[in-house]
Amino acid sequence: MHNKGISITGVLVSLAVLVIGGVWMLGSGGGKTEQVFSGELYTVVVGSFEVSVPSSGELASKNQINIYNHLESGATIIELVEEGSRVAQGDVLLRLNDEKIKDDIRNSEISVDTVKNELQNARSGFSITEKKRDSELAAKQLEIDLARLALQSWQEGEVVAKRQDLALAVQTADKNYQRLFKKFESSTQLFEQKFLSRDELDQDEIALLNASATLKKANLDVVVYENYTHLQQKQVKESDLQQAKDEYERATERLASEIKTSQSNIEAKENKLASHVELLEKRRGQLEKCIVVAPANGMVVYASSMGRNREENQPLDVGENLHRNQLVMTIPDTSNMIARVKVNEALSGLITSGQRATITCDALPDFVFDGEVLSVGVLAEGGGWRDPNRRDYTVELKITDLQGAPLKPSMRCSAEIFVENINDVLFVPIHSIHRRGGTIWVWKQAGGGYKQHEITIGSFSDSYAEIVGGLESQDVVLLREPSPSMVVGRLMDEEIKE
Repeated sequence: MHNKGISITGVLVSLAVLVIGGVWMLGSGGGKTEQVFSGELYTVVVGSFEVSVPSSGELASKNQINIYNHLESGATIIELVEEGSRVAQGDVLLRLNDEKIKDDIRNSEISVDTVKNELQNARSGFSITEKKRDSELAAKQLEIDLARLALQSWQEGEVVAKRQDLALAVQTADKNYQRLFKKFESSTQLFEQKFLSRDELDQDEIALLNASATLKKANLDVVVYENYTHLQQKQVKESDLQQAKDEYERATERLASEIKTSQSNIEAKENKLASHVELLEKRRGQLEKCIVVAPANGMVVYASSMGRNREENQPLDVGENLHRNQLVMTIPDTSNMIARVKVNEALSGLITSGQRATITCDALPDFVFDGEVLSVGVLAEGGGWRDPNRRDYTVELKITDLQGAPLKPSMRCSAEIFVENINDVLFVPIHSIHRRGGTIWVWKQAGGGYKQHEITIGSFSDSYAEIVGGLESQDVVLLREPSPSMVVGRLMDEEIKE
């Protein structure tokens, strides 16, 4: 690639040669004449040149929208926009087969309705269980209250009344016994005095014996009641109350378990319904993704036309099955284009953001675009099996003026990145310079021929090199290797730095 913007000042010196029709006729010591074309000689002058780095790559859009397939399965293309088409926002880009998804949606809707009914039944069952719990616990509480009242009634009523009856019976029997005892004593005295008959005395004695037996029985009834009957009735009444309380606790635990089971059933149905609703919404969302529309205006580029292996890829077509999250196409913004070029690792250190560049496209050779370095890749890329030792960095160049050219992504392009201006120096074309070991020389015109002349160079580009020492302005150098007959001097072996 030739350099742009080279400024050379100075005038060619007169040479001891004869110009005939653009051909330099050089005399040699052997009497022979060899032709040297004017384009094979270069006069050293003071001037300026730019150091540039050549590169090549392809165009890309600075901003682009990637279109992916978001269907989880069964993504078959049934309609597809043509590649290269200009689309407006909202235009259909592709349609995917949606028959299976629609069937799945119908099945999900049926499942959702079924689970809703199950949930309603579970909630109704829970309500019934709550009412059953309240009713049964109320009945159990009533049994406790009745048992407690029965105990209180017995303690404060029956026991008191019974003890009063027993005490009254003892008092009555005791008084009757005392009365009859006195009467018997009186009847005995009257019998002894012959005032009563034996039969009357016997009747009074029998009455006293009955009264004594009645008194003993009354006292015995008190002992039996206090030591046995009262304790027995107390245990029965307290047992009835305790059993009522125990039954209440058992009923409480049993009904709480039934309530918990009903609540768990409701939660399970709610979770099941949520899962089915989520699946339904997901399938509805998948149905929406069967129609892919353009999110913005732009030009359609198939993913099969992109990447390193695009020549080997089959073009996207109707009937093709897509895998999940597959990149299908892109919509690049062609109003904001960049060039992605490769720069050799040895030259990448010269490239920095903001440097000027020029870009040309193979498809549009009449256009030369101005550019600017945006970024330099962080990691180098290998040259692959074709050149495993090659290491390149990707450099992005912004095209600052499109000039109305119909640029498209993936167009092949070449670029020159200008890294330095070398001003007011002596310089020679790079292909006039030769090197052996550490010695650099040119073939300098001298004595009717050319001799090896050692030089020192400074900055250089792919076209020119700055001469720091060894040459002066108006010196003439040969741009190729001279024939032996043209050589008038060579460097000594000891002058060659290995």
